[in-house]
Amino acid sequence: MTLVIAHRGASAYAPENTLKAFDLAADQGADMCELDVIATQDGALAVFHDDTTGRWESVDRDVRTVTMADMQGIDIRGERVPHLAAVLDLARERGMQLNVELKHAGVAREVLAAIRDARMHEAVIISSFVGLALREVRALDATIRMGYLMGSDTYNPIVRFREAYPLFALKSHGCQAWHPYFKLPVIDWAITQTQNAGYAVNVWTVNEPHDMQKLLALKVAGIITDKPDVLKKIITPGV
Repeated sequence: MTLVIAHRGASAYAPENTLKAFDLAADQGADMCELDVIATQDGALAVFHDDTTGRWESVDRDVRTVTMADMQGIDIRGERVPHLAAVLDLARERGMQLNVELKHAGVAREVLAAIRDARMHEAVIISSFVGLALREVRALDATIRMGYLMGSDTYNPIVRFREAYPLFALKSHGCQAWHPYFKLPVIDWAITQTQNAGYAVNVWTVNEPHDMQKLLALKVAGIITDKPDVLKKIITPGV
């Protein structure tokens, strides 16, 4: 059955990438939560999407130049930026899997250590748009699941070809899954080809029921959504 993957938690209803959003996703029946990890200046693993803080405060600071204490001083609609360890602990307690997206290279060792310390290795898939980040993970851990994120806003023909035919990139980076944007060109064909090659396909970010139905018909492994409750009702009506 297709996994319900909550994008930054149940982010349609609670502040994204916060413990409140992840806890609500569990309440809504999500099988997995997707989250973003970026390292702060003092080496902490912050669960935060943007490279800078400008979306959440009046100044626009580069996350990698501030401390975790600075990050936790930011008001995320009444919530605070959590450490990766806190989200791992919550997911373990709620019986949820995690899709941990690495926003940049250079953090593989620390992220893998946090996953190991939380005893969540079997329940985590690591994903990234950054090929180097994936290669770093695979060099340190031969068994953890990985997914290659694709869906760049570009007209670069090389990138477009990789997105339409991702098999070479998936194999060369040691991935088990492809994580494409659901509006990529020739997405239906690409999903089928990728599945036939033995890879799982987890598609992002899908919020409209008719799009969910279309992807369910293609038997994708997972659908990443801001509205896990909506997807859950489509997959298991009446529950």
